[in-house]
Amino acid sequence: MWPFQKKEKLEWLKHDESKKDQYSQKLYRRMLNDRNPLLVTLEDKYKAREYVLSKGACKVPELLWWSTDRPVNIPWSELPKRYVIKTNHWSGDGIYFINNSDEPLKEVAAEMSIGELYKVIDNGNDHRGKKVSRNWMERKLSRLLKKRYAMELEWATQQISPAGVMIEEMLTVDGALPDDVKFHVFHGKVGWIQIDVGRFTEHRQSIYRSDGTIIEQSNPRFPAISELKHLHERFSPEYIEEMVEVAEKLCEDVDYTRLDLFDIDGELYFGEFTNYHNAAHPQSDELEELGGSLWKTKY
Repeated sequence: MWPFQKKEKLEWLKHDESKKDQYSQKLYRRMLNDRNPLLVTLEDKYKAREYVLSKGACKVPELLWWSTDRPVNIPWSELPKRYVIKTNHWSGDGIYFINNSDEPLKEVAAEMSIGELYKVIDNGNDHRGKKVSRNWMERKLSRLLKKRYAMELEWATQQISPAGVMIEEMLTVDGALPDDVKFHVFHGKVGWIQIDVGRFTEHRQSIYRSDGTIIEQSNPRFPAISELKHLHERFSPEYIEEMVEVAEKLCEDVDYTRLDLFDIDGELYFGEFTNYHNAAHPQSDELEELGGSLWKTKY
């Protein structure tokens, strides 16, 4: 999910009868009609942790602190050298990757593609070298806790209560923040696997079938990962099978969701669920057709 400007919303968040069977149109109809309470649990980053733990399918990052108090008052002196701060009800803002160790995080660019609203903070300075105070972060988080998520049509996210601030351990791979491995699961079966690299440098993305073969896209939203033609070049067939099994177990209770996992040295960690992928923005022609055919729910 990403926060979009109001003007941008109007460009695609509307009925299009000629495309009613496509993936993004079904996502839009979910926004308008699907009131499954489980969607709220999945969107709530705090409650989703307990849901995942109840499934016993993979690890979750260690929870270091959680509070719904306002104003936000973080126990800074009790935290380790590396951690991630975020709220449970928001996406795309108020997310801070804090590193107070002697080793800077690798692969972080001054103009990182993940956007201005995320901040990677090394020893008090953000990725652009600007000083970021703890008081500033607390004030920003306190303001977010007073508001509902900006995308009003995302019903489940609007229902999250209470809103709070959570601090988790920071997951890293070889000194860098991990790549995203995202599973789009339809009726308990993985439809495709999405790999995103360079979110903190230059974003690229490719889509694969559960057998590891790439899905070529004629009009992708992001540049492809040209060096990764098959998932077996990165993950063994057995590990892909394990990841698919985990994804299908975690998503078995809902007709569609996107599950983000992190591969940390051969162990799978939960990232988040997303029920409104990219705010229902149209995807490539190939994914529009594939997702529409796999999603059987009639909204």
